[in-house]
Amino acid sequence: MIEILSGENSIGGNFVRIRDGDKTLVFDQGIRFDIMSRYYSMQVTPQGIAELRRLGVIPKQEWYMDASGIYISHMHLDHLGLLHNIPSETRVYLPSLSVYEDMKERWENSSSWLQLVAGRYFLEIREIKPLEEDENGVIPLPVSHSAYPAYAFLYFGREETILYTGDFRVDSFLGEERFLELIGEDLLTYLGENPDVRVDTLIIEGTNVGSNRTPISPDDVANMIRRIAISQKSSQAPMLFTLHGLDFEYAYLILEIAKELGFDCYVASAQIAKLLERIPEPPVEINLVEDFVRYPTMREKVSLEEIGGNSFILTSHREIVDLLRDPSFRSAMRSPVAVLSEPEPEVEEALEYDVIANWLSAMGVQHYRMRASGHYYPYQLTRIMSVVRPKDVKPIHTKSPDLLKRLASLSYGST
Repeated sequence: MIEILSGENSIGGNFVRIRDGDKTLVFDQGIRFDIMSRYYSMQVTPQGIAELRRLGVIPKQEWYMDASGIYISHMHLDHLGLLHNIPSETRVYLPSLSVYEDMKERWENSSSWLQLVAGRYFLEIREIKPLEEDENGVIPLPVSHSAYPAYAFLYFGREETILYTGDFRVDSFLGEERFLELIGEDLLTYLGENPDVRVDTLIIEGTNVGSNRTPISPDDVANMIRRIAISQKSSQAPMLFTLHGLDFEYAYLILEIAKELGFDCYVASAQIAKLLERIPEPPVEINLVEDFVRYPTMREKVSLEEIGGNSFILTSHREIVDLLRDPSFRSAMRSPVAVLSEPEPEVEEALEYDVIANWLSAMGVQHYRMRASGHYYPYQLTRIMSVVRPKDVKPIHTKSPDLLKRLASLSYGST
């Protein structure tokens, strides 16, 4: 039996429980940031797990009853949730233990509710093994998303086969060949190459269904960045890029463009530096800005004064203002341009884009906002449905579940 206990009529906060004989599996257990924003602000903060449960921000205690395993599709908090909320001993399957440890270090040093994200001592935390069926009959399938790594879950139950997509997009910043090389076979490729896998129930996200957002592709973003960078190169001034700390694919694209156009690359954020360490062979040399990356590393560290024109400077959304206010930056940088990527989920990041934009303008920095969604666009649903070929569709992670069901039905005839 499939129970969508949270996320059916909201973007984020997914909680899917599958009861199959004596086995109970949970797919994602995210935070409902739409509810959280109603009750909390900079001045009003959560008092603990019980209060968050009562308000419906995080899953109820009884939802976890008899869980054999909890599978997390990716590490955005609207899917990862608060591991501290899991009330009893069970196995938690995470996309990456190394990413979890990096994030855990930041959470544990926080004075806010973020301390509750890390798991408790009695949880057995395992790393997901992609494309391998595990002891519960679950195969994690890599997907492209604005968080790395990210997975869909294919579950072979006693009476039906279930596919839970998590969050995913059809087109990657990496392209098909590079994605296969760096990450592995993706969801649609796997199903296309295994036509004997028949999906009975598809639990599919629909973030962009019902939205009027322009469907900008990763290729569109890449071409816009190239045009800006070529213009900037003639002025001998640097470019600033903001990144989300999990957005591996976008980070790799920036490095590839730097190599293609002959820009040097510098990183002014420990979080982004650690993200780039996950790239086995970066396409371009990466130097670290010493005042912003203080942890021990083999990479060369330089001062802001050593950075010349024709440079890409990568930082996080939270650290770009610190960079702008640094006296060395103000004296060394002439006429820089900033490219702000919109992270997902934006509500999780609680970003104040107007504040960042005001700082950029005050410092004489022209800025552009870029966003290629981490989610598929509605026009791509026909392709998805033709590959998956499900008997039934259950929408999740959308504000327009009825429209998603109708579009899916028109695309393939699913009920």
